Amino acid sequence: MEEVRFPQQVNIIPDLHFRLHDKRHIQIDTLILTKSYILITEIKNITGTLRFKEFPNKLVRIVDQEEEPFDCPLIQLDRNYDGVSKILTKVNLNLPIHQALVFPSQNTLIENAPRNRNIFFVKQFPLFIQKLNKLPPVLTEKQFTLLTNKLSNINNNFTQKPLCERLKINPEHLKKGVLCKHCDATLLRKSLRTWICSACKTIDTNPIPRNIHDLFLLIKSIITVKDCMHYLQINSRYTIYNSLQKMQLEKNGHKKSSQYTKATKSSTLK
Repeated sequence: MEEVRFPQQVNIIPDLHFRLHDKRHIQIDTLILTKSYILITEIKNITGTLRFKEFPNKLVRIVDQEEEPFDCPLIQLDRNYDGVSKILTKVNLNLPIHQALVFPSQNTLIENAPRNRNIFFVKQFPLFIQKLNKLPPVLTEKQFTLLTNKLSNINNNFTQKPLCERLKINPEHLKKGVLCKHCDATLLRKSLRTWICSACKTIDTNPIPRNIHDLFLLIKSIITVKDCMHYLQINSRYTIYNSLQKMQLEKNGHKKSSQYTKATKSSTLK
């Protein structure tokens, strides 16, 4: 989104998490807030031929005439829309909410896409945002600050014990390695930046940070380089350390004793 010129005040929150109640958790890839609109985005880096199906809603990937079903990302967008709407209701604000499903890969072919939904390839997405940025302001300065603080606080305050701890699962029983985000098979490293799934052949250019985030969700709220090397089955301490430094994590300790936790601040640009 570097090529997009946003209004003077914009709040961009990546990986927004919040809980509406005990049984409902919302996760948004990226939320963009301005005085004129909220934009909820869902990003799906899936390659191949993708076909949208209805009744029930599914996204199907077709490879060698074999169909592989996925949960429909449009349903995920609708759930997130509902969650954000409830936040606006709680703070008594009325702001247009827009949705966008974005496919970053140029190796994706989409079939039967619903015409009434905002579905884009990555190069089309900035043009859509530029149109939204022409909308007139709805919120006052005070209201924008109120909503910014509300979204940041619910993201900061979202805490959840790792799944293994909650379900009494031995972490050593989990599959180790750098895993595919689509089928959980092991990724094979082809070059410095390129990994390929051993099963579905999906290409991933940056899987290590995502797998480290999974360690926080599944195993530990505080991790070390040694933990990452063990669970991701990567022998290079430098590779892990370099990935950790590029992530938005909080670091405590020095050198080999360093411990990392998930950062508690969202990105705010003004």
